[in-house]
Amino acid sequence: MIAVLNTSMTREWATRMSDAPWPLLPVVNRPLLDYWMETCADAGADRVYLILGEGAKAVEDFIGSGDRWRVRVEFTFAREGENPLDYLKSISAQWRDGLIYFGGPFFPRRRQAFRPEDFSRLKACRHDHAGEALFLFGRDDAEVAPLLNGAAPAGRGLERIHVHPYAIADTNAYYELNMKMVMAEFSRYVTAGFSGADGSSVGYNTRTPPSSHLAAPLIIGDDCRFGAMTTVGPNAVVGNHVIVDAYTELTDCLILDDTYVGRNLEIRDKIVAGNRVIDPKDGTVIEIDDSWLVARNRPEMKTEDVVRYVVLWCVALGLAAVQLVPFLILMPIILLTRIAAFERRQFHDPTQGYVALPTFTKRVNRKSVAYRLFRGLSLDRFPWLLRVLSGGMFLCGQPPMRHPEDDEIIKELPRYYPGVFCYQDYNRDSDRLTDSLWYAHIRSMYEDVKILIKALITRFVTAGRQ
Repeated sequence: MIAVLNTSMTREWATRMSDAPWPLLPVVNRPLLDYWMETCADAGADRVYLILGEGAKAVEDFIGSGDRWRVRVEFTFAREGENPLDYLKSISAQWRDGLIYFGGPFFPRRRQAFRPEDFSRLKACRHDHAGEALFLFGRDDAEVAPLLNGAAPAGRGLERIHVHPYAIADTNAYYELNMKMVMAEFSRYVTAGFSGADGSSVGYNTRTPPSSHLAAPLIIGDDCRFGAMTTVGPNAVVGNHVIVDAYTELTDCLILDDTYVGRNLEIRDKIVAGNRVIDPKDGTVIEIDDSWLVARNRPEMKTEDVVRYVVLWCVALGLAAVQLVPFLILMPIILLTRIAAFERRQFHDPTQGYVALPTFTKRVNRKSVAYRLFRGLSLDRFPWLLRVLSGGMFLCGQPPMRHPEDDEIIKELPRYYPGVFCYQDYNRDSDRLTDSLWYAHIRSMYEDVKILIKALITRFVTAGRQ
């Protein structure tokens, strides 16, 4: 039997809530994709075909080789405009011995009577939501083919083996699922001994002072810190790497990974993800600019990221040193001729929300040797290089996203790395969204060096004519 997991579609409610792709959204601190893989293994699948879309690298990094679930994993990208069921039909030779398919935000909720061995008696079934096939199961091509053509066999499907098919259709459904899990169902998904008799679970390396109060049921992830006189629970789900300051109360709420919650706050019936506070009932998202209230904890940098940051910071320092004298000479000439000047414009910032950056703008449409030399030597990026040295930008990365012109693009980005130099510096026909998604997927030391060299050469050769 094979399994096909389709993660290629986008879900707007999920992008508003978290930067992580929706398959990695946690359900009581385990990614949804983890539950899928566990279900596939329980059902007897030995190979998994994973269809990727946005956030592909994060999904690939999480799945790895599939050894954790004792399955073999193959990755593929969805073709634009292709119906997922048409893709399944095209690989019919692969599922002659059975197929299990997940096709969207779907959670197999286990009832109290469920046992993993119950999958051995599961009959062919299909579960849809809003006209979309979210789950298919068949043991051979005679069972699978009718399902792909829209036939829904009689019976209760997954419910025959005490599994409730739960479609995560919006923010409220996601919130309600986490609340149902913490109130009664979490113990059905963990090994005995990892959940208390009262339904509570506290992860590794989590510290709570004696004055804090934990009210069951609750679930707390790994590497969390709680301040004095904090109250957590009942019905609270706290993710990994969460810091909660003193005198704060968390009740009936979901706090996602890498979040800081400030002191003297009362959070109830809300989802908090970094600096975003979400009302699950209507999906309203409020971004809090005050980092003393709620904010995103910076995750630990990988060794490769640290090396790249240090090396490119040194390169930026060298470039700034080389540009300093030409900038001091040419800038007064530019100002005197009034052909161009720096203007402050609003850009999106990954840590502060928005930031005003000096942008070099031509004011008079006439030829100027000083202007072309200024641009050709990339002196128009000198103020941005200084921002790299202060830790506010990257030397190479995605094009800095303007506000409000690029507001729609920023919503599509799983990760935002604003850089002084980017693909657009040497490719006129580049698309900001496509290039930004590609850079987030492939970013590396090699890619940054390639961008830097090509950008500097192209800008020098064109000398401001782009």
